[in-house]
Amino acid sequence: MSNKPLYRLVACVILTGFTIYVVTKILFTSFNQNLLPIWPAPKHITLVPSKDKPMFLSRSLDFKTTISSNIVNNAIKRYETFITYSNAIESDCNPQAVEIKTCLIVLLNDSEVLDLDTSYDYELIISSESGDATIVAGSPYAAIYGLETLSQLFFNDTCIPHSYIYIKDQPTYRHRGLLLDVGRRIAPKLLVFDILDSLSYLKMNVFHFHLSDYCRFSLQSEQFPQLTAGLERGQFYSKEDITDIVEYARLRGIRVIPEIELPGHAKGLQSLDGEDLEFCDNTYRQIYNDPEGKSLNTLKKLIAELVNLFPDQYIHMGSDETSTNEKCTIESVRLLEEEIAHFIISLGKTPIAWEEALFYTGMEVPGMVFQAWKSFSSSSIIERNYDSIESQHRYFYMDIIPHRESSVPWLDIAPANKVTAWCIA
Repeated sequence: MSNKPLYRLVACVILTGFTIYVVTKILFTSFNQNLLPIWPAPKHITLVPSKDKPMFLSRSLDFKTTISSNIVNNAIKRYETFITYSNAIESDCNPQAVEIKTCLIVLLNDSEVLDLDTSYDYELIISSESGDATIVAGSPYAAIYGLETLSQLFFNDTCIPHSYIYIKDQPTYRHRGLLLDVGRRIAPKLLVFDILDSLSYLKMNVFHFHLSDYCRFSLQSEQFPQLTAGLERGQFYSKEDITDIVEYARLRGIRVIPEIELPGHAKGLQSLDGEDLEFCDNTYRQIYNDPEGKSLNTLKKLIAELVNLFPDQYIHMGSDETSTNEKCTIESVRLLEEEIAHFIISLGKTPIAWEEALFYTGMEVPGMVFQAWKSFSSSSIIERNYDSIESQHRYFYMDIIPHRESSVPWLDIAPANKVTAWCIA
């Protein structure tokens, strides 16, 4: 068994416009029978230690499935590469060690529907008696989680001192997400792919794609091409890019929830001022709900385009940090947000909005979801009889967390003007 430390890069993200590398280090200088190199930690583990008859994973592991699945077949191709690379070193197992030659994947449900209710429950059984590894999965996507656990278990170590391993795992939360803000700083498509890979290693299942903000509207629009007319190719996403990203995510069991920020954080829509949109003032930070309905009509067209590109049940409409003035009253803001939410529902989707829409502007639309991030918690939202996503910035924002532990802020990588720093192509 190798005594080399195990390092696994599990997340590389761009959040609020700043590049952040999050490296989880799992160090195992020797195997502890109560501790396995698996992250996140499974719900249940049973081990039978055996130094005399350990197990090692074959470099030519044979994968078999009980049901044909495109999702599982694609995952097997990926994990064959991981396992071959991880086990490229010479084994230091003793001569009695048992070679695990086969991995059988048993699907209890072959549906490839990916939604909030998708099962990610799996069991992994590895036995020196049978010489096999078996993954029993609640869905094709759960099988991916089983393969990830298998690859972590033997990563950088071909020999483990157990004759039997049983792991049973299921997520605690149905929504396990990461927000990527490309409305401030764009992330190239290949980097988005890398981030999606990292999410799959962490067994996360939601990619919250924040597509617009003060700096840009990062999605190419057929109806409003002027939104990206001033940007070079690679500084926005074409429809083909979005199709590729959604499919890349799906193959890894990850749903993509798009967000267009409105009516606030709207400067990325400035090119529509006049003929298509009206703004609350000349800062272009917030859209005005004009009596003629011009702004509402334009926003409906943008949302309809969004729905056609993203198959997920949920559409995020932003609605945080709105403000009021003589022109944009609290009532006009609330009415605009409610109209947008009802329109999303009319398209067969479920709207999500930030906490301010509920607690500050006071919108009330049954069936929608609110996301806590700053002044309120999910429990406060649930008390109002709405489903909620918890993302309290003190615990989850990567540009906030370091300030609690260190005098060196992660976001201090550009000029002093934060808005200038954010708006980097």
